[in-house]
Amino acid sequence: MKLELKSIGYWSIIKISFVVNLILGAIIGFFIGVFMSFFMALASEMGELGGTPLPFFEDSGTGGIVMIIMMVFLYGFLGAIFNTVLCIIGTFIYNMAAKLLGGIELEFAEVPVPMPPYAYGTYQSGQPPAPPHPAPPPPPPPVQPMPPDIKPPEEKG
Repeated sequence: MKLELKSIGYWSIIKISFVVNLILGAIIGFFIGVFMSFFMALASEMGELGGTPLPFFEDSGTGGIVMIIMMVFLYGFLGAIFNTVLCIIGTFIYNMAAKLLGGIELEFAEVPVPMPPYAYGTYQSGQPPAPPHPAPPPPPPPVQPMPPDIKPPEEKG
């Protein structure tokens, strides 16, 4: 089955892009904050070796925590806004190109989904499983013909 992606909705791109970029930006910002706080602490120690110490990180241990929080905010929130704007621009360009040239063709194959086994057997979609049926009763014994000297009762009518 072939389908063609004619256009992308702006609101769906805004929602998905913002949330994904916010989460990824916060994770990346945390690691960059840890990395930068390590090197800022290293640079503040350079003052003891004859270099110029950095005044903000000189005697306090809070500089690394501030750096981590600041990077999480900058990369998380501001990066999400910036990347969402870029995604909107990209969506606009795709929608214009799809109108002129046609959209992206996607080919899907229908895969049969096996039904899970149930205690009562399988059932059709949308119907509950059937309860187990008791064994049918045995058939009645065959009818014996009547002896010739007995006549069947006559019907009154």
